[in-house]
Amino acid sequence: MTQCSKMLRLIPLLALSVTLVAASAAQAQDRQSSGPAVSLQINFGTAPHWSNVRGTRVREVRQNERSNYDVFRYGRYFFAYNNKNDRWYMSRRYNGRYTLVENRSVPRELRRIPRDHWRNYPSSWEDRRSQGGYDRGSQDGYDGGYQGSNSSSTTFQVTFGSAPRWGGISGSRVEMVYGDRRPSYDVFRFGGSYYVYNDNQWYSSSRESGQFTRMDERSIPTELTQVPRENWRNYPPAWGTNGGNPSSNGNGNGRGNRGNNDQGGRGNH
Repeated sequence: MTQCSKMLRLIPLLALSVTLVAASAAQAQDRQSSGPAVSLQINFGTAPHWSNVRGTRVREVRQNERSNYDVFRYGRYFFAYNNKNDRWYMSRRYNGRYTLVENRSVPRELRRIPRDHWRNYPSSWEDRRSQGGYDRGSQDGYDGGYQGSNSSSTTFQVTFGSAPRWGGISGSRVEMVYGDRRPSYDVFRFGGSYYVYNDNQWYSSSRESGQFTRMDERSIPTELTQVPRENWRNYPPAWGTNGGNPSSNGNGNGRGNRGNNDQGGRGNH
């Protein structure tokens, strides 16, 4: 067989290979474009000026310096909402590439921002509010790098983005998280165990991160009732004005703090 004949036979095979490769690439591109963009590029022309959103712990860019997206700062992170696909993106810097995050991971504090501070209010939040209010829905959120699950569940998920800074509470043997890693719910460490109080429910775990299991209030260590009010995000209302767990089971739980320590909460920073 001559060299020319061999080339003539190879041409159809090469053409078929090129067609298959092009089709596969097109399918892959279609699959990628069908989902939300995994990143969002935001570039401010000059360094923006940030100001506090009244009634929240969130910061926003001044009106005349805003981008085409809703961008907020909370804790160490910047969050951007893209109304075109109703998705959220997060970054450690206000300029540059923002990474796609799940809606359930958006800090709950951002939901407290009044409507007149938004370019485009999240449509999914609008739907939930019409069903009775978003604030009573998911409790999930980074809140500075950690996540908490829905408090109506029998478990509560806690995930710190980095190792939190624990310190002692004056007047007790209990420790708490200090600094910007402190979550929006109450979490304490005592006797080798960890305790979370959220939405009038208690959870415990042998580890600082992971799944916390719901527990009966009567099983709460008495030492936690010695924690002064100023060291709480939300002081248990059932404990009364002077402190103390009324749900005593006769085994030492529930005797409580008979007076607030005015010098508590400074801890071992």
